[in-house]
Amino acid sequence: MNPLIAIRRATPSDGFLVEALTRRIWTGRVSAESTVFSETPETVAAQIANGGAVILEAGAAPIGSGRWVGVPGPGGQGRWMEIKRIGVLPEFTGRGFGARILEALEEMGREQALAGAQLAIRTDQPRLIDFYAGLGYVLAGDVELTTPNPRSPPPIGMRKWF
Repeated sequence: MNPLIAIRRATPSDGFLVEALTRRIWTGRVSAESTVFSETPETVAAQIANGGAVILEAGAAPIGSGRWVGVPGPGGQGRWMEIKRIGVLPEFTGRGFGARILEALEEMGREQALAGAQLAIRTDQPRLIDFYAGLGYVLAGDVELTTPNPRSPPPIGMRKWF
């Protein structure tokens, strides 16, 4: 029997869970220079408090997550969300769960009357451009990240208006 797949909203008290899950998801899939590996439960909890997060569960087991933080919009205009760290455990990829996580995050932004969402893709993950484009995101060279990584090439920015 397949476990029920559900998405729940995270709270700052889930910082430890989200940090550990994100580290499991990203280890071996992105460069060791990624800022994901310098996060702590406390920094993740602060991001959740400044925006939000969701946890994807199979039964009671966490299998994916994503989060967002509030940012100014393009040119400093309006309130937007920066999408961060969407991922699912390797054994659950290819089932559309990343899109479900993104949709849940976007819904949170719409509930708060945000104007849109922006995100960045590492240059070593170019396949994600088509993934996000298929979900309504367009390339945007002026996306500024809340957690830039000086050890990596500048990422590819994308944006979606709500």
